[in-house]
Amino acid sequence: LRSANLQGADLRSANLQDADLQGADLQGADLWSADLQGADLWSAKYEEPLFLPDLYSLKLLPPETKLCFWKYLKNGASPYQEDQYEVGKEYSANEFDSNEANLCGNGLNVATLTWCLKDSFRADEFIEVEFLAGDIVAIPYATDGKFRVKKLKVLQQINRKEAINLLREAIGTKKEATN
Repeated sequence: LRSANLQGADLRSANLQDADLQGADLQGADLWSADLQGADLWSAKYEEPLFLPDLYSLKLLPPETKLCFWKYLKNGASPYQEDQYEVGKEYSANEFDSNEANLCGNGLNVATLTWCLKDSFRADEFIEVEFLAGDIVAIPYATDGKFRVKKLKVLQQINRKEAINLLREAIGTKKEATN
């Protein structure tokens, strides 16, 4: 699809995973809910970047804005890189993947609490982390709640029951989680 004229095309919910859209004319194309994971959008033309995830708005914040997101752990470590995390400590990534076409990559991957709960139904360790908006290195185009930062500080650790209760409190449901 490199340099293809897709002007005005209805691409809603299309699977464009790993598609080469380099230089493609996407002006007026409906990309709502399209899977753009791994798609190469370099120099693609579009009227409005409506394919971007809602989390992308974090990049509009002043670089010194403090943000808090989450990671889940298994035995105190990231289940994928096996890096250990401790409350109160700061961590930084020497290597990170800034290519937003890649859903997962090198760097300190953080996410919404909801994403963490859904990604692992067995996880019982969650850490709240803080970082600056300027430390965001990639918010993947096809993210469902996870993105990469270059440094962070661990604020607190909670269990699954506490995580669920935090979300219930946020939506006004005060009932305690039982599991």
